[in-house]
Amino acid sequence: MSPTRRELVRATRGRIVDAAGRLTRERGPNGFSMDVLAKEAGVARATVYEHFRSKRAVLDELASSMARSVAIEEPRATTADPLVALRDMLGDVCRHWAEHEERMRGLRTLTAITGGESPGEGVDDQQLRRLVEGLAAANQMRAHWSVDEAVDALGALTSYDTYERLRRGPRTPEQVEAVLAKLVVSIVSPAAVSPNNSGAAAPAAAPSGNGPSVQPATTS
Repeated sequence: MSPTRRELVRATRGRIVDAAGRLTRERGPNGFSMDVLAKEAGVARATVYEHFRSKRAVLDELASSMARSVAIEEPRATTADPLVALRDMLGDVCRHWAEHEERMRGLRTLTAITGGESPGEGVDDQQLRRLVEGLAAANQMRAHWSVDEAVDALGALTSYDTYERLRRGPRTPEQVEAVLAKLVVSIVSPAAVSPNNSGAAAPAAAPSGNGPSVQPATTS
């Protein structure tokens, strides 16, 4: 297959999946047929079946595409201070899930119908491990936590499942972030210090003016 032909095939497949997404939002996953999908995509019915053997296959592809679109990407460049990086990560995660709430609800409905894996993973484990190892190295983590335990706990806290649960009440995304910060204080040590060359202490967990949060603090 020539590159041009391959691009056309990929574009047609993408157009079908995009059309399935629009129909799913408007009518629900069970609210349209393959004939309606072909019309919405502007292709022949036979073309739809060339790409997908069944409607279930279309919905599976749509679910995979939606899951990729809501995945938490590699975060922005952060400070070398692990405690500040943790604070920034909590804010980034809450903003991310707030931006994708509607899409996540649709994706949950879709995966319930297709039987696919429920989405909603939080921050990548490798990223969390680097952060936790940084906290441990800086003596900013409570001694009774192992690295593996802290990684698993932060993975649960940054998941959509946790965000969705905490949004009930209702809470704003900012209030969810404040609750997460309270929970994170059980992992990081508010009293942890790591003197540097100037004699200043390392950042510690301390409440902000708007409620508890993880933020830098210094002691003399």
